[in-house]
Amino acid sequence: MTENLYRIVLSGELAAGKLEADVAARMAALFKTTSDKMAMVLKRPGTVVKKDVDLETAKKYARAILSTGALCKIDPPEHSAAASAAPAPKPAEKLVPKSVPQPSAPGTIAKSAEPRVVVIQLSSKPEDRFTPRTVEKISGSADCIDLNISELPEILYDRVLALAAFNETDGGDTRTKMMMFVRSYERPFVCDIDRIVFDGFPIKVFPKSIATFRGLLHLICKQNPSVILEETTLDFLSGSQPQPLDAVKILKLATGIGSLIESGDVDAQT
Repeated sequence: MTENLYRIVLSGELAAGKLEADVAARMAALFKTTSDKMAMVLKRPGTVVKKDVDLETAKKYARAILSTGALCKIDPPEHSAAASAAPAPKPAEKLVPKSVPQPSAPGTIAKSAEPRVVVIQLSSKPEDRFTPRTVEKISGSADCIDLNISELPEILYDRVLALAAFNETDGGDTRTKMMMFVRSYERPFVCDIDRIVFDGFPIKVFPKSIATFRGLLHLICKQNPSVILEETTLDFLSGSQPQPLDAVKILKLATGIGSLIESGDVDAQT
């Protein structure tokens, strides 16, 4: 029987504020090797650290790697039928850790991981005061984000409180969107990623907007290491598809994040 198998690939980049020597040391401890060898591996984008695993196992490996300060992604499923039709390219180097840290209890991740990740339950009652405000266009630069709303100033990256990525489902139409909470504003801002002008940001622009969108989220996290990420958004940054939400669940997500920010208990949840 054919099953979906994934692989975890290093991006060759480090999380914001992380030093190469420190990350190499943590990765060396994780993979039971030397810091010098791991420093060389970290400089080579595309190194496969694990392959042919199910999604849950892939997420465990990704979390373990992210907790060291190295960035990685989970490649889309590799079907066994396709693999038999064409041999997979040989990876630059394969590293298999002897043990992978297990994920923390629901609602938390390891304290060493950045950015801060929270689990938002979508079963709670939504509150209209957190109704997302639709933004028709987002642009920006290396210094700030512009929501292109006349009465709002440009937003410095350190004013971004929380981010979430999701697929809005409306009948047969699905649109990938970004939700962003900004300091001093109760309601979050939401924008279709096809309405984001990526060219102004210091990121690589890919033919597919969803790939470029990942780059934008990585940029925001790099510029603001304390930003809050909803858990499935971290999964999206690791290569998974955004979670599908209807209008009611979108408001529940906004309510959950907004209430957590309002309570001031974010650190207790991460």
